[in-house]
Amino acid sequence: MKFSQILMIFLCFFLVSQTTYAQKKSKTFKADTYYEQADYQSALKLYKKCYAKAKKPELKAEVAYKAAQCYSKIRNSVEAEIWYKKAIDEKYDDPIVHLKYGDALKSNGKYAEAIAAYNTYGEESNGDPRAKAGVASAEVAQGWKDKPTRHRVDNVNALNTSYYEFSTSFANKERNKLYFTSSREESTGSKNDGWTGQKEFDIFEASIDNNGKWSLAQPIDDEVVNSKESEGSIYFDPNTNRLFFTRCYTVKDRPDNCKIFVTKLQGKTWSEPTALPFHSDDYNIGHPALSQDGKLFLFASDMPGGYGGKDLYKVSYDSGADSWGSPENMGATFNSEGDEMFPTFALNGDLYYSSDGKGGMGGLDIFKAKKQGATFGDPENIRSPINSPSDDFAMTFDTDSTGYLSSGREGGNGSEDIYAFVIPPTFFIIKGKVYDTDTKDPIPGAIVELFGSDGTSLSYTTGDAGTYTYKLKPNTKYKVSASYTGYLTKFLEVSTIGLDESKTFIGNFDFPLKSTEKPIELPEIFYDFDRATLRAISKKELDGLIKTLDENPTITIEIMSHTDERGTNEYNVDLSDRRAKSVVDYLIKNGVAKDRLSSKGYGETQPRVSKADILKMKTEKEREAAHQENRRTEFQVLRTDYVPKK
Repeated sequence: MKFSQILMIFLCFFLVSQTTYAQKKSKTFKADTYYEQADYQSALKLYKKCYAKAKKPELKAEVAYKAAQCYSKIRNSVEAEIWYKKAIDEKYDDPIVHLKYGDALKSNGKYAEAIAAYNTYGEESNGDPRAKAGVASAEVAQGWKDKPTRHRVDNVNALNTSYYEFSTSFANKERNKLYFTSSREESTGSKNDGWTGQKEFDIFEASIDNNGKWSLAQPIDDEVVNSKESEGSIYFDPNTNRLFFTRCYTVKDRPDNCKIFVTKLQGKTWSEPTALPFHSDDYNIGHPALSQDGKLFLFASDMPGGYGGKDLYKVSYDSGADSWGSPENMGATFNSEGDEMFPTFALNGDLYYSSDGKGGMGGLDIFKAKKQGATFGDPENIRSPINSPSDDFAMTFDTDSTGYLSSGREGGNGSEDIYAFVIPPTFFIIKGKVYDTDTKDPIPGAIVELFGSDGTSLSYTTGDAGTYTYKLKPNTKYKVSASYTGYLTKFLEVSTIGLDESKTFIGNFDFPLKSTEKPIELPEIFYDFDRATLRAISKKELDGLIKTLDENPTITIEIMSHTDERGTNEYNVDLSDRRAKSVVDYLIKNGVAKDRLSSKGYGETQPRVSKADILKMKTEKEREAAHQENRRTEFQVLRTDYVPKK
């Protein structure tokens, strides 16, 4: 038997046996030590070996849970789900396993199963609010997945391998050279990382040509930045002559210690990196980000006094004097009981960062906080497809609508990959037809004008088909009018404010124009029986007439009222005259100039259906309908050259 096999058998015996002093402390003493040192790969090997050897269900449950915790720490949610389930099957006695299992399921996009796990945790934990929060976040995540935003996210295969690739930053002002972090075989270090099981991280570079083709990625050609330690999570200053990066040191018998370094470009080489003054051997700082004006510096840290695992901190920076202020926690608005990491700034100054403690689709989700003067608004999850059930982090902006992010989502090449994102442009179009209300015939030569809230003013003349088309801008309100000689002008409103998807406005944006050559009926004008008092139901029709007068400020009109032939002619003329005047009074009361209005009652003198025709009708219903048609209120355009009195 090989020596290595003998050694492994002895080691497992050492872990399982109850006769040694160490095992009296814990059945997994050595593996637990590795775990405390954040050497999760070594811990996993021992936990899994011990799980296979253990006989007692309670020990198997304990070891399975600890293995799941290792996988959770290295953000391998697929294996974490498997091992939390093993712990549950072995009757792990702490209800927290159901919460962790729910988190793993959610990180794997299994939202319905995650909800069931969270509900189980709620029952077994006597209503821990984290259960309800988990259910709510899984339900929201499913909704975001079902209705994604307009973003398109594509794997940048030319930059990715089967190893880790993440955390990009533009290395020149032309924005065609990219620095990023990777654990691929070309990395400088000679040992493997205890978290990833791969080589220590180094900084790589690649360039993209005018045809969109990437060069072969290589470690940056400078020995002072890449070292035997782990380097990554980089950020260039706006002038791209100062590079901030995270370097993590291996420390014996304890977790690695991470610090942020800065190096300056001197010709074609980088200066000797120096650690930022607020580093410490007792806690980690990393994930640097510098605002566009170079005055605000953000980073992530697990320093004492925070809200959770890793929090976001801010510090003022004077690049001219190369002096730093004192770090200040960003507060509960931005931080949580979980981890907040990978801050970055968009070109417009908005803040983006990742969190796994503020609810989301699973793992780390990217949040956005809009710049508001010297501060930022509340962070908002930017949803799918930027975010996925897996970890999503480290955004870099090329333009306001394009850039890169890092993600461990399904379908990638390796552990974490670099993805390109873009917000496809939205297209808004309004289409319609101008036609005669009565004949339905198109009106060629009509003028269709468009007025935007941004100051846009456009005019279009319709062709033989009477149609028009306009392209609209995003987040803009418009008024559209159609006019033609001998017709009343009509206005419509349309808005693209708040619309995220392209849309064609059609159908409700036709313009049926009313000819001014003949009276225009107001069909919904009603009076009390045998009186001139307007009923309240008439208000809508009359308000529509007021709108027409506002849209056609140069016209004057006559209100014309008609009765049926029942009653004496003298009485009907008097009644219709009083009814016409009541309409005029309403219009004047509501702001229409008196000199634009006149009224006349025509009684029964202008019937639409003659008395003779009514007498020929066979039923009372037909005759009453004819009388109703004769009882009407209309208006006639008298002039189209009205000028208001000063």
